[in-house]
Amino acid sequence: MNFNLDLVLAELADLAPEACYRHDPRLDLDRVEVLGPSSVPRSGSLFVADADAFAALDGAFAAAGSFLVLGAGAPPQAPAGAPRALYVPAGPALPAPAEMLARLLEMRLRLDAWSEALLTAMARDAPLQEVFDIAAERFANPLMLSDATLYFVLVAGRLPAELDDRLWTSAIATGACPIELCMEAWAAGSSDPGAQDRAFLMENATGDGRSYLVRNLVCGEAYYGCFELVDVNAPFQPADFALVDYFGNLLSLVMPHQGRPQPTEEPLGPLRDLLDGRPVRPQVLGYALSKAGWRPDDPYFVARFGAAEPAEDAGARGQTVRLVAEVYPRARFFDDGDAALMVARDADYPLAALRARHAAHDVEEGAEPRFRAGFSSLFADFSLVRTAADQAALAYGLVDDAEAGGAFGSTLSCFYDDCWFEDVRVRLDLDADAAWLLDHAAVALARADAEDGAAYVETALAYLGNGCNATRTAEALFIHRNTLAYRLKRIKALSGIDLENPAAAGTDLLRVHLSCRLLAQGRR
Repeated sequence: MNFNLDLVLAELADLAPEACYRHDPRLDLDRVEVLGPSSVPRSGSLFVADADAFAALDGAFAAAGSFLVLGAGAPPQAPAGAPRALYVPAGPALPAPAEMLARLLEMRLRLDAWSEALLTAMARDAPLQEVFDIAAERFANPLMLSDATLYFVLVAGRLPAELDDRLWTSAIATGACPIELCMEAWAAGSSDPGAQDRAFLMENATGDGRSYLVRNLVCGEAYYGCFELVDVNAPFQPADFALVDYFGNLLSLVMPHQGRPQPTEEPLGPLRDLLDGRPVRPQVLGYALSKAGWRPDDPYFVARFGAAEPAEDAGARGQTVRLVAEVYPRARFFDDGDAALMVARDADYPLAALRARHAAHDVEEGAEPRFRAGFSSLFADFSLVRTAADQAALAYGLVDDAEAGGAFGSTLSCFYDDCWFEDVRVRLDLDADAAWLLDHAAVALARADAEDGAAYVETALAYLGNGCNATRTAEALFIHRNTLAYRLKRIKALSGIDLENPAAAGTDLLRVHLSCRLLAQGRR
């Protein structure tokens, strides 16, 4: 690759050189030589000279070429029209011009090898993650990339363990570049940041003490996002600008051809067909499942999920998938219009454990919800995955319902097993005339509620909804277990419904549950 004086300045940092020129990443050099009698002025050449040879330069060299001057300090003020020069002061470690030439040629070989590795990876259409891993070798500070679909990469350098940067730390969790988390600050860094095609510095514009070196990826009229460095390991140097621009120019060539990275669907391709309503032969489905290490009779569930604030942009939805995939790496993900579907085995991610967190409202204190998800029941037949997805979709639509919805972690959630009655009600049109379903004993219980101002129907629903577990029911109703025991006895005395010993009393718990749900629905 071509290099410039700023890269030479960084290479010779151990010799404390002084720069006497205007830093410009576009000041490319393609040749380096020792200044001699046969040298001719040339804008792309770097001439290595000792102090005496430089002092005797012909005036023609002032307008063409760059110089590395050995054994001299930079003048206090360079005269107008002076050539671009780096001055290396005299000292015991100062190399001779020929030795310096060898060092610079070795540096150029390293840069060429880096450039060739980048170009080779791009030529075979390598993923951007791999390209950035190669690029990282030349940067001391971490890089972050966000293309038009918010594909997130964190590679170069090492983040200090104590780093707590308001933008960078949160960017690791959200998958967005820091400047994307603070668009106003980004705009403050440039008059037209979306169109600027050179590296620019957003210095402490966000008040977090960090500087961000930003490079847009622009090809023609199309903007493909940006990448940036943050100065957590070392202060930015002019050489960083030169490398960032060179790397940006390469990425601008490959970005238009990069598809949006997505969690893979190939190992379970037949599930995609089933989710789309297309038939799949059992042998084909079984083979695909076995290739992924799954069995046809594995219990599984489907979750439909999206961002807490639904996004119309496909890239933002794709980013949500990637974040969820980090938490559930053994699941499989499928696009489902304005949301996404996750198919997961119960053996990998027990649905009961997720429901327990939902029931306990296991929420991070003070955390804003980031996702919303609806969960199906457990299934043991993958040919019914579309049915499971429909269940998940219904639950997803009821996330905000006060009766069924809840939360765990940073996810607003709803489980089909908690809202299945809503499905039954809609499918059977129970709002029109549900009296034929009502159990007379449950109706008597509702009358007692109305007359006594009691909560017998609510108690029966809670008791049945918690698997007839007295401890969980008392906790759900925020009452003492003795109070619950009293209510259960009153329910039996008033209606004949024996919830504690239904078999002996001939109580049909399913019909009682349906009736109580209908009665409670009617009250709302």
